[in-house]
Amino acid sequence: MNTNMRKIGRRQFLVVSSTCAVAAAVAPKLFGGEPAVRLKRLTVGFASQEENAVLMAASGVPAGDGAFISRGARITVSGASGIAADPRERRAIELLAHYSYLDGAERLEAPFLAWGCSRQTGCQGNAVSFNVPVDEVQRVRFTVGVESGTVAAGAATSRRGVLDRVTDAPDSRALPVSLSLLSEPDSLKLVRGYYVIVPLFENDGEPRWSNWRVARAEGRLALVDSAGNVAPFEHFVLRVDYAS
Repeated sequence: MNTNMRKIGRRQFLVVSSTCAVAAAVAPKLFGGEPAVRLKRLTVGFASQEENAVLMAASGVPAGDGAFISRGARITVSGASGIAADPRERRAIELLAHYSYLDGAERLEAPFLAWGCSRQTGCQGNAVSFNVPVDEVQRVRFTVGVESGTVAAGAATSRRGVLDRVTDAPDSRALPVSLSLLSEPDSLKLVRGYYVIVPLFENDGEPRWSNWRVARAEGRLALVDSAGNVAPFEHFVLRVDYAS
């Protein structure tokens, strides 16, 4: 077992409520012979936990919720929505939560694979929930792994293989998402609600957040329009609440 993960276990940092990793997300289609579409950045929307809450850019949340310091955060990854039929067209491949801990006087981070997918075989699983302490660093940090390019079809890939995959993707990146109680550059405010993460690629515009709401569709949380149709672009939803 990885040393870092043993440390998390001893300090009871992690409580996983599901035995399955969650599914993958999908990206804009690549047509045969076209150059790879490259990732630009991540954009994040936010909605409160009220029924039919209006969705907005997460950067518009004015202040963090200090109650997370004593109560911790419980994160639920509800799976991917807007997925393509062909797994090779999917782009988001993993979501890592980073646990901060002290090793003597040194502060280190241990990653936990909360969500993963194979672009060879595809995947769609149950929601997974886990607790993250907030009292020491006053933030919750993730990285989203995204690939663009082509992959070989047909080879089976295990959950562990998500981290050890071999592809010919020309662009593979891990981009950060930080939910913080502090005033930090490039961080979003940590509050209770739904955070919707959307990878943006070349020629993609910012979603018009007010056109969508968070609702349950096809067994998971997703962005839907007024008619109940799931948003046609790659996205996945994180539910953030108190851990206790």
